[in-house]
Amino acid sequence: GMSIKSLLAHVEPEDLQDVKNFCKVDGNLEDTEITGLMLSARRDIIGQVGYQIDDFFDDNWNFKYAVWLKTYHSYNNRDTSSNAMTFEIQDTYNSTINAMKDDYRYRMWLNDKEKESNIEERNED
Repeated sequence: GMSIKSLLAHVEPEDLQDVKNFCKVDGNLEDTEITGLMLSARRDIIGQVGYQIDDFFDDNWNFKYAVWLKTYHSYNNRDTSSNAMTFEIQDTYNSTINAMKDDYRYRMWLNDKEKESNIEERNED
């Protein structure tokens, strides 16, 4: 799996290709720019969700989709002064972030329960 550190440092070729397909981009002229937009989107999204579960974003469809949406938005608005998302994109993006936050909180809760039961077992010895 990808650690958060590696997700924030580089983009795999297939992830770049997915985003290019989503943004309907042909050719490689803008690969560097799109990679930068993707890293920036990932940083923003992980910042909103949390850094404590290192494998949380691995094979996470909501994460992948949120990165696509944010990169798509940034890519299509790179020449305009307006940086506001359209309502449709904003709405879908927010739902995706909120779904991740819920999953993340649940995973944190499970991790805490696990720690508690490990402590209890050790105390019984």
